Amino acid sequence: MLFFKKKKPENVMPVTIELYDDHFTVNGKEFTIPARVSELIELLGEPRCVADKNKDDPSFKDMICKNHGLPPEKFAEMDYYWDELGLLASTYDRKTVNCFWIKIAEDRRYPMQMTKYDFSGTLLIRGRPWQEVADERDGNGTFYLGLGKLHAYVVRRGRK
Repeated sequence: MLFFKKKKPENVMPVTIELYDDHFTVNGKEFTIPARVSELIELLGEPRCVADKNKDDPSFKDMICKNHGLPPEKFAEMDYYWDELGLLASTYDRKTVNCFWIKIAEDRRYPMQMTKYDFSGTLLIRGRPWQEVADERDGNGTFYLGLGKLHAYVVRRGRK
């Protein structure tokens, strides 16, 4: 049996993401969570969209509406995938980004549908390369990093 590694996409726009305690930047443009998905689309281009992936789970909708103060009739889940960049934005009303994901590496134990490719840009955490922060925390594992209002859940297998 042959296994083929995914070929990296060509001509991917360079992206630099910086994570701070209360905001993050993408190519110098500042965002806070919640953010407007339209601003990310304007900056990163048109994404692949996946709607209502949890539509068969009413408890998910109830939990999200309760936790985010969203009336049930306004709930309209949509995920925006910038596959070639390794970036994902999740929304519950198709306008407001509630979670912004950066795929650093594949982790098959984590069941969430992610982007087709890993993030290949520059990722800084409080001005430092993410690899340095990972080495200090747990060089080959998974760790959670509280950054004030933002939270980073870093999945790393092997050294990059």
